[in-house]
Amino acid sequence: MMARNNSHVILLSAIALAACTDMSHTYSHYKSISSDGWIRDDTISITMEPVKHGGVYAEELGLRTNSLYPFMQIALTVHQEAQPSGFARTDTLTVSLTDDDGHVLGKGISHYQHLCPLPPVSLNSGDTLYVNVHHDMLRSPLPGVTEVGLTMTRNN
Repeated sequence: MMARNNSHVILLSAIALAACTDMSHTYSHYKSISSDGWIRDDTISITMEPVKHGGVYAEELGLRTNSLYPFMQIALTVHQEAQPSGFARTDTLTVSLTDDDGHVLGKGISHYQHLCPLPPVSLNSGDTLYVNVHHDMLRSPLPGVTEVGLTMTRNN
């Protein structure tokens, strides 16, 4: 009888967790960087499929690094265009990857996840968002950056 009650508790807990899942999450995609390093002229291009629901979207640029990254910061240029609405914006980011003592600020153990908030973007229903990212560091190829991505969440 005790095992049956435990299985009911587990089932109800799973259903409750599924019901609490954030349904406003819209899009998340990462692109890998060559293990030889990120060439300065190599642009990471991400295309978000046409949005079904217009609105304001919070954006985060994701950056995944490893211990081969030699600097405390990274400079990035993020250019975005939405079609057919014609929205366009270019953001220049300087992202701190370590603190002043050299401790990694991202989450992880040997590979680190860094999230860089971008200003919100307003998209119309049917807009396709094109995002291009490149680094503005003098060193090329730039070692230690393994992936670049974009996560968007529609604000309710």
